[in-house]
Amino acid sequence: MSDWMARLRPFLFPAFAVAIAYAAWQAYGWKGLVLAALMISFWLLLHFTKLMRLLHAAAKRPMGHVRNARVLHGQLKKGIPLVEVVRRTLSLGLRHTEPDHDPEVLEWSDEAGDAVICTFLQGRLQSFELRPMEPASGDSPSDTAEGSPPGT
Repeated sequence: MSDWMARLRPFLFPAFAVAIAYAAWQAYGWKGLVLAALMISFWLLLHFTKLMRLLHAAAKRPMGHVRNARVLHGQLKKGIPLVEVVRRTLSLGLRHTEPDHDPEVLEWSDEAGDAVICTFLQGRLQSFELRPMEPASGDSPSDTAEGSPPGT
């Protein structure tokens, strides 16, 4: 998403709401204006309820936990909102930055030890990386491969 579109986004809903209210007022007078106000408030309540359900579900799960970090990493795309990442993980991420700091760095990890570290700027995903589990000290992949003949 381009920079000008990101700056325009906060003004789209208010502009759309004013346009709907004006069109309703022109078409039906004060009754149309009341209907437009009711429709806009209903839409806002629907989105508020959706967000509260998501946060209620995320509050019941451990912070920073996801079933599979590799699957999450494959689903992420630059520019998606934080709410969408929380919806996919059903968990709030572990903070690596101070609460009101921008950019915000959050981490989700799975039971295998893999983790996805996401950086959010103004609530939108800017970058993400998969941090695989580090092998335990003393265990190296070459130690296990030396004892067996090739092809077995």
